[in-house]
Amino acid sequence: MTFLSKALTILSFSIFCTTLNPVHADTFKASLPEMMLDKKGNPSEFLDVVYLWGKVLNNDINIDYYPFKRSVLNIISKQADFHFPLIKNPYKSNSELGFDYSTAVITQVNFVLYTRKDHPIDVDNLSAYKIATDASHTDLFNFPVEGIFSIDGALKKLNSGRIDGYIFSEDLTDNALKQLHLTNIHRQLYRIYDVHAILPLGGQGNKTDQMISEAQAIITASPEYEEVAKKLYSPYNEWQFN
Repeated sequence: MTFLSKALTILSFSIFCTTLNPVHADTFKASLPEMMLDKKGNPSEFLDVVYLWGKVLNNDINIDYYPFKRSVLNIISKQADFHFPLIKNPYKSNSELGFDYSTAVITQVNFVLYTRKDHPIDVDNLSAYKIATDASHTDLFNFPVEGIFSIDGALKKLNSGRIDGYIFSEDLTDNALKQLHLTNIHRQLYRIYDVHAILPLGGQGNKTDQMISEAQAIITASPEYEEVAKKLYSPYNEWQFN
């Protein structure tokens, strides 16, 4: 075999290997919350968007799962490039929180106020009442709220009159409400919050932010990914127990 033949053989093999293992444009380290895994340890459909960020730009996104607070701390301590999802706090600055938000709003979440039908409250003066929310989301409000870890426990506490209202995610709380069949509970939209990825503070996540913005723009504009968008957010659904 001549030198030229050998060189062409090596080049052809290299191209073949590249086809089998495409070169990634960039590599990113994602820190995601364990609560987004199902009972079998598989990621929920909600997280499809993170995998698509890698796919549409041919990036390699290495994903590890942690308890929610630990996952956020991984970004504050710069142990990962991004965490997703996190509701944008309307009352605290990035420097107070210790991280930056992605420029792109990835989705939104409906927070619903649950009260008792036989005990209506003034929604314009919630600070006058005993209001609770999920224990991990108490800083999303500008009035005192009690943190409760269990949605079922919070709804039962509301139903018994030990609290005046409970504010939390529509999807999660509605599922619990229907299972408990607490017909004396009234529900109404409280606020629609923006949901972002979070990045290391001070512009250190600029490269990651650009990647997320570009990938999310492609996903949003493509009919191919319409089903993914539907899994991310649904408009508020008005209903009550009769």
